[in-house]
Formats: sequence, C-alpha cells, structure tokens
Amino acid sequence: MTTPLVSIITVTYNAEKYLEQTIKSVTAQSYKNIEYILIDGQSTDGTAAIIRRYREHIACFLSEPDNGVYDAMNKGIRKASGELIGIINASDFYQPDAVENIVRAWTGHPQYGIFYGNANFYFGNSRFFKEKKAAPDMANLYKGLCFCHASVFVTKATYRQHGLFDLRYRLSGDFDFALRNYKAGTPFFYIDKVIANFRTGGLSAQNSRDSMQECYRALLANGYPEDLAQAVRRRWLWQAGSNALKQQLCKLVIKS
Repeated sequence: MTTPLVSIITVTYNAEKYLEQTIKSVTAQSYKNIEYILIDGQSTDGTAAIIRRYREHIACFLSEPDNGVYDAMNKGIRKASGELIGIINASDFYQPDAVENIVRAWTGHPQYGIFYGNANFYFGNSRFFKEKKAAPDMANLYKGLCFCHASVFVTKATYRQHGLFDLRYRLSGDFDFALRNYKAGTPFFYIDKVIANFRTGGLSAQNSRDSMQECYRALLANGYPEDLAQAVRRRWLWQAGSNALKQQLCKLVIKS
C-alpha cells in the first residue's frame, strides 16, 4: 500500500471534556503518515493546555475567533497539505485502523472523491448506543445525510473542484456539501467498516428544528423541487420525535 499524506482536522471550542480521547485516537492510528491540524475558536477552558501536551504530534495549531464550526473547518482545509482530508470533531474519536482503511480504499479506487464508512454512536456519557451503517450509495441522500460526517474523508482535489463548506449553513453545512457534490457527479465510495465513533447531542441535535430548516434550504438550493423538500421536512419532523423517544427508552434500559 502506498503512503500518501493524510490530513486530519479537529475543530475545538471549550472541548476539554473529550478532546484528549480525540487526539489520542489520531496519534494512535495504525497508519502513520498523518498531518494533524487543530483549529480552536479561542477556548476559555482547559482545551489549550491539553493541546500543548500533544504539541509534538500536531503539525498546525491555530487559535482565533471564527464564524462558526464550518468556518473553522474551512480554515483547517485551507491549511491541509494531504491528498486525503478527514475531519474528526472534539467529542468524537477514530477506530485505530480508520485511516489505514480509508487509504487502502483510495489507493485501490483513486477515481473516487469522497470515502465514507460506518460509525458507532454513543450517548454523551460514553455509553454505547448503536452501530450506524451508512448507506451503500447516495440514491436517497435527499432524505437526509446517510452517513456520519466523522467517518468521511474527502480528497483535496474534490475540495478544490467543488468548494468548501458554505457558511450560510451554520448547522447543516455537511448536508449541503454532500448534496452539492452528489449533484456535481463526485463519486462516493462506501467502506463497510466502522471508521469513527460519534457522540450524540452535538450542535445540530441541540438545535434540531433549525438544522432541519437549513437542510430544507439546502435541498432547494441544490435543485430539488419544493414539493419534495416539503415532504422530506415533514418526514424529518416525525422521525425526530420518534428518535427522541427511542433514545429515552434506550437510556432507561441501560440504567436498569
């Protein structure tokens, strides 16, 4: 297997609770040719102290105000030198062989632009919830993001060709990015392995109705008809209520 440089970006803001686990999941990767970039929004907790402890493993560290999480991600992408770029948020963490599996897929299928896999979902308290299988193709992408963003790696060439995250979306820029690339014909490659571990309860979950409205706007902006976008939004609202009930029941089972 060839060893291309892989850039991994973590964006942080007051992320001391889980950041060390995130960093360790990058530094412990079985694949070693990694450029690690941390973009911090001038945290006021112990985030900077944690980052300093691992400074020798970090190729680039920037701490300054930003215009939201996607602005911070875009800063990291612009600084990235790798042929493949992954983004792992400061509450999530990779499987030990995540990057190795992504690189193996890319070296075997270099014509693809976006690589993604499955994810384990955890409650914020680190209790395992479920493994979420990603969709093997993008045919139903319009119904919602059918993979976990933490499991995604994008080629630098794809970002150059189709742009970075659109800052008009503060909660659902990843959905717009996926739709934009799908409509542009970017080929997606599915890897049927767990790539990342994701904690529920993040920014989008905390602002679910606003996130749904942004997703609705993204559908329209990417050329989907109004009646379809309205029908999908109604389905999201119903599903959000159903998922909230399921999670509450699951927590009760775990506690018992």
